[in-house]
Amino acid sequence: MALLRWVLALAVGGFLVFFGVMKFTGGAHIFPYIEYKAAAAGVPFAELAYPLGNYATGALELVAGILLIVPATRALGSKLAVLPFLGAVGFHLSPFLGVTTPDGYADPKPAEVLAAGGPFARSDFSEGASMALFIIAVAGLVAAIINVFVQKSR
Repeated sequence: MALLRWVLALAVGGFLVFFGVMKFTGGAHIFPYIEYKAAAAGVPFAELAYPLGNYATGALELVAGILLIVPATRALGSKLAVLPFLGAVGFHLSPFLGVTTPDGYADPKPAEVLAAGGPFARSDFSEGASMALFIIAVAGLVAAIINVFVQKSR
């Protein structure tokens, strides 16, 4: 059981740190896409999705991931780790993202639009789309929830 605790904590924690870093390096296209979809729907304050939502989510992922990896803070980290995954699944099920999302930015990457913080258009994203990010979010949520119970059982 101790090995399972370590493996789950390191897997979920490492995943969160990896994706948290991506939010700060410009590799994550999801928040610009959320901004585009929300603005197209006329949602007030849609422009806050990127970069504010991007950075806030990245910070939560980094904190939860680091707390989960460090044994002394693992219990708190395991509970906190559920939040970003729950948010991801919720957004994927909403009209502001969807289950099927673009595979990434258009080629070439819309550097000027990203530097300006938007507004984004559909042409800023790739034509290819998949359910991969939704599947990753659901798998991460399941792993994070299992991790809470595994960490609690010690």
